[in-house]
Amino acid sequence: MREVKVATVPVGGWSGRQRSVAVFLILLSLILFFYRLGSLSLFDADEPAFAEVTREMLLSGDWLTPYFNFEPRFDKPILFYWLMALAYKSFGIGEFAARFWSAAFATGLVLSIYLFGRRALGPRGAFIAALAFTTNIGTAILARVAVTDMTLVFFMTWTLFSFFAAYRATGTARLGYLRVAYLTMALSVLTKGPIGLLLPLLIIGLFLVVRGRLRTALVRLRPLAGLGLFSVIALPWYLAVLRENGWDFFIGFFVKHHLVRYAGVVSGNTGAPYYFLPVVVLAFFPWSGILPKALGDLWGTRTRLRGELTLREELVLFAWMWFGVVFVFFSLSGTKLPSYIFPSFPALSLLAGAEGEGLLGEWGRAERGGRAFDWVIAGIAGPLAIGLCAAPLVTGALRPPIHLGAVPYVLAAVFLIGPLLAVLARRRGRGNLTLAALAAMMVLNILLAVHFVVPPIQESQQRPLRDFAEAAARHLGPDDLLVSYDLNAPSLVFYARRQVIKVRKCEQAKFRELGASARRLFIIARASAESQLRGVPDIFPLDRRGRYVLYSSRPSDEIGAGEQLFSNRSSRHSLRPLWRSDIMPRCLPADVGEPV
Repeated sequence: MREVKVATVPVGGWSGRQRSVAVFLILLSLILFFYRLGSLSLFDADEPAFAEVTREMLLSGDWLTPYFNFEPRFDKPILFYWLMALAYKSFGIGEFAARFWSAAFATGLVLSIYLFGRRALGPRGAFIAALAFTTNIGTAILARVAVTDMTLVFFMTWTLFSFFAAYRATGTARLGYLRVAYLTMALSVLTKGPIGLLLPLLIIGLFLVVRGRLRTALVRLRPLAGLGLFSVIALPWYLAVLRENGWDFFIGFFVKHHLVRYAGVVSGNTGAPYYFLPVVVLAFFPWSGILPKALGDLWGTRTRLRGELTLREELVLFAWMWFGVVFVFFSLSGTKLPSYIFPSFPALSLLAGAEGEGLLGEWGRAERGGRAFDWVIAGIAGPLAIGLCAAPLVTGALRPPIHLGAVPYVLAAVFLIGPLLAVLARRRGRGNLTLAALAAMMVLNILLAVHFVVPPIQESQQRPLRDFAEAAARHLGPDDLLVSYDLNAPSLVFYARRQVIKVRKCEQAKFRELGASARRLFIIARASAESQLRGVPDIFPLDRRGRYVLYSSRPSDEIGAGEQLFSNRSSRHSLRPLWRSDIMPRCLPADVGEPV
């Protein structure tokens, strides 16, 4: 194998070309992550849950205990809600503000990976690493949704980058890196809980054990001072919310949403021990084609793990430890979701940069691992294209159907042409053309999906719920109730801007109790539950949209003469109406307090 010579870059050293590369990466990130970011409704169930918790936080003025549907919600810590509240204050309450931080932190990660990788990987390797993180399927999804994953990964990545820099540094610079590492570790714990501490410690510990540096590193990393800084930042909220909510917080947060979720299966989200292997290969596409070569090079250094390694070799080893810990940890979890593996994507991007510089460079056709790259790329692109061609048959058979037009065939063609050009260019030693083909394929398909594929899916899956919720917001008064029947749809709470009473399946008797205590009921359910609703006395069908139905405790002719139940206009929330006490007089429990 030809040795790849990496030009190291002094810390702070910038050339005009490198500045141009950084600007290019930022502009590309802004396009991919922010384009039409607020044009789509929030998708159930996670997005509107986070968005509504933050809205209720602004409404009640309680910045300590998260509330959803005006009841305590202990799923996640507080930092993400505080950040989203800042976005609400800046942009108004809506979809763009709810998703803003995911897109912003994704952009920050792209630049961070490039800056961190320059010294060990050289400018070209760092560029490939940043490009790989920007243009993979997993990042494209999580950068555009209002959930905590991207925020957690941003802080965790800075923790691990800062540790590695401190591990290699000497003198006073090491102390600065350590402060950043412990600070961002605390912010990770405030974003998603103990996992923000556990994963970095496991990664760092495994790396030091493999390198045989654990004992000396314990002195150099100043763990006692770091624990003090970590505690000052992370513990105050946990202590305050525990004091405010007591045992309910401990059981809800630590037991139910961490221990039970890891040891058991929540919401049916389970999988085999190899669950994350295909997830990584597909979600990190197309750059997963570089990983076989990276694994081969790691195997080549197995006899020198405790000996002298170059900066590049040590970074590759650290990245593999990073990925391996995340992969094994969540593979052992009872509950499995594709997003759980995402904290390893910055490490995979560094591996792509380290190995891609040779594989996709001038001598790429002679590099070991080139054939594996070709087969992985083709092996993923082919099934993707076939699946996209079959997609219209599946979506057209749904009730209601989702009409995607010719877009799936265009996406399939791009998924075939892009890898074909990349493979041909690599075999001819045209590294720049290989990169351009892979990146252009992903950029084009991401933008096409955002513009043409996701909107019809939203219209089918989310628009009926949003229409019903907004109709409830306009027409239900202080003495009316909004009810969901056998339906977990947090978007109803967010778009109705009021509390939603949940009635479980086969509990139709509750409708009589609710009807006796309210002037009018709006009941939203799946169309499949309509046979059960028809057997309930004194409720009447108002509308059916897609897979959902709206019932009321009044016949349709009593809604009001000339009253328009639904509006074609797309409503947008703003901060100003939410401070009016007459908007939601029934929505706040007594212990929440009046709106501030």
